[in-house]
Amino acid sequence: MHSKTEFQEKLDIAWEETVSEQGRLPLADVKQMLDEVGIKLPNHRVRDIVQDIKNEGETEGDFLVKSGFEKLCLTLAEEDVAKTFKTSKQHDKDAEKIEGEMGTKHTVLNEEQAAFADWINNNLEKDTDVAHKLKLNDAGSDMYE
Repeated sequence: MHSKTEFQEKLDIAWEETVSEQGRLPLADVKQMLDEVGIKLPNHRVRDIVQDIKNEGETEGDFLVKSGFEKLCLTLAEEDVAKTFKTSKQHDKDAEKIEGEMGTKHTVLNEEQAAFADWINNNLEKDTDVAHKLKLNDAGSDMYE
């Protein structure tokens, strides 16, 4: 649901097409109605939700009124974890992209690279096996050569 208005339009259309003249939605049709308004949930989750709203007394027998369905939809939209994740291109700006020999791609943030280079320089400087590869520059950009 992108906006309350868009959701309300979807709900009104779906409600008119699906719900009987009594103005109540049979609990058996909650999954179908959720799908029609754009909230896709697995069957087991819908069964649990229907049982919860029945236990909380938010139904009229085996039916749900429109205001109860709206409340349910808004609650589900707030709980939608997928909407809380944000993608960011910021990492692309502050990162080194490295392609491995087998086609794998890695992204290493510049601050991680610098911190690791610092750790390597400080902890391995006396190691005779790698002394010829050190000292890495402070940014760590020569680490992968």
